[in-house]
Amino acid sequence: MLAGVKPHFLTGITNGRDLWPCFSPDGMWVLFSRMADGHNWELVRVPVSGGPTEKLMRSQALISATRASWSPNNNLIAFTGISAPGIAAIWIVNGDGTAAHALNASGLSDQMFYPSWYPDGSRLAAMDGRNLVIKRFDLAGGGAVTITDQAKVLTGKPSVSPDGKWIAFAGQRNAGQPYDQEQNVIWLVSEGGVLSTLEAIPVQGRSPAWSPDGARLAFESDRGSDEGRYAVFVIGRDGRGLTQVTDYKLNATHPAWSPDGRRMVFDAEDPKIKNVFGIAIIDTPIVK
Repeated sequence: MLAGVKPHFLTGITNGRDLWPCFSPDGMWVLFSRMADGHNWELVRVPVSGGPTEKLMRSQALISATRASWSPNNNLIAFTGISAPGIAAIWIVNGDGTAAHALNASGLSDQMFYPSWYPDGSRLAAMDGRNLVIKRFDLAGGGAVTITDQAKVLTGKPSVSPDGKWIAFAGQRNAGQPYDQEQNVIWLVSEGGVLSTLEAIPVQGRSPAWSPDGARLAFESDRGSDEGRYAVFVIGRDGRGLTQVTDYKLNATHPAWSPDGRRMVFDAEDPKIKNVFGIAIIDTPIVK
């Protein structure tokens, strides 16, 4: 683990959770989902410099808003909206919290999670949780395209590369077993459908996130933890240079890079305050 990496907690909540952070395109805000009532998730933002949190949508839609992804080009936010148990759709909302609406595209199931933007801002990739595949679809509608083969690999969260040519995702080889996200490793699939694991000898990993220059990926893993707690790791696009970034005591998950690559956020447990869960930020370590 890299020495000297000290997270600063931007948020903290007791009797609730803050999860799934991402940066605004200008790098000034961190957007995340908060569950404060024990039932519903709301999109909330906080300044990167710290300060009070504020709800993104003034008029909350009748959904739980989770797993947001903020497009770098058109100031649109995609997220998973859960309207009922087992019913999850991709929603779009403006960066100012207005005009929230479900995305209509044929070929999407009723269990769509973790939208990730293509760099042109006109397309998204997301996990189809019913069929355990990655699908690509357009904002303008039309039919969804299945990117991965369920007979070969069962998929989790995807992340589209900054050049749009690759998708990193959490997944596991399909050997007829029930899907268990705890058994996922990090995979890559090219725009031509070439599939490979990121690491030559893959070890458990989830929630991949590309660095803005496309040279590295951050992800969460419980590898090396006897207690099954998670840490953030960074690795080169070539599968080399694996480095543990955070301590297991944080139980850190869902890393996301700032637009300039200089900072990283993740959700974690505050080790200084018992039962407080929040969004933490660090300066991105230099990994050699």
